[in-house]
Amino acid sequence: MSKGNQYWNGSNGNIWVNDSEWDKVKSFEVKMVIEWEDVPNGMTTDRVLLGYGYEGSFSYRKSDKNYNKAIDLLFAEYVAGRVPDVTIIGKAFNRATGKTQRIKVTSITFDELALQSWEEKSVGEVEMPFKASEVEILQ
Repeated sequence: MSKGNQYWNGSNGNIWVNDSEWDKVKSFEVKMVIEWEDVPNGMTTDRVLLGYGYEGSFSYRKSDKNYNKAIDLLFAEYVAGRVPDVTIIGKAFNRATGKTQRIKVTSITFDELALQSWEEKSVGEVEMPFKASEVEILQ
């Protein structure tokens, strides 16, 4: 097997939002953000763990199949003053080796919702930043 086969690349990933696979996803990221407080300790500084949270984003290229997906999912709920229940499952895999990583993100709130954006001679993209309070490593 070629040594190049051991590397993962961004072409091998999918996300499902509320059990519906999203088309034309360009990128997905979720990370644990750790909150610390620095505490003096003589001439050095110790760090005290205060807590953690999760944040991330995904982006997708607009197509006739998905152009209003984010608006359909979020707009009416936020306008009515409700927080929609959103779950994202992300899957990354290495086609050559068959190794897979799956993650489930719940209790998601979105920081913004693009209602319309376009640029001449450019494929439309939608960026969806979010924060979450629960993450489960599935695989």
